[in-house]
Amino acid sequence: MDRLQALIVAFALAGCDEHADKGGDPPSRVNGAKTTVGQAATTAAFCDVHATADKAALFHWPGLVEAPPVSSSGWRWINVWATWCNPCIEEMPRIQKWRSKLAASGRSIDLAFISVDESADDITAFRKLHPGTPASARIADSKTQEAWFAQLGLTGSPPIPIHIFVDSQNRIRCARAGGVRDQDFAVVERLLAE
Repeated sequence: MDRLQALIVAFALAGCDEHADKGGDPPSRVNGAKTTVGQAATTAAFCDVHATADKAALFHWPGLVEAPPVSSSGWRWINVWATWCNPCIEEMPRIQKWRSKLAASGRSIDLAFISVDESADDITAFRKLHPGTPASARIADSKTQEAWFAQLGLTGSPPIPIHIFVDSQNRIRCARAGGVRDQDFAVVERLLAE
């Protein structure tokens, strides 16, 4: 075995053993906050970009094929997804349930879905197969999405799904690249209370 192969094997084994030795769960996403069982993630750890109201950047919609159905009076949760993204599809019902749960507790939040699919036909076909899929806007030109992600503070090619939380003053309070899990509801509640 040459040196490169030996280093690759050693690195792979070290990564596998990390969680076994500590008895913890693996991280929720590749570039995300690592939490262990029994510890609640902070809003700063949950978000890739996290800002207080006085320091948060203004939110701007990307060029969209159709406008998302949202008001501008309260918090907005924008979910960036694609028909080919399994984690995106798996979390959609969870996010919709959370919005209802938040509204029932007096925290109204607008929820908008934006697809990065290149064709409206892809979304139409997907919705025929999955009738519960929420209405979604679509980025008009896929060549502009990386610039929009950078404007959100997410550099490079961030993985989708992407979650953007915008406050009532149209400021980006949180941008997160990666999915949300059931245990993340509490941190979303805390974020909306900031």
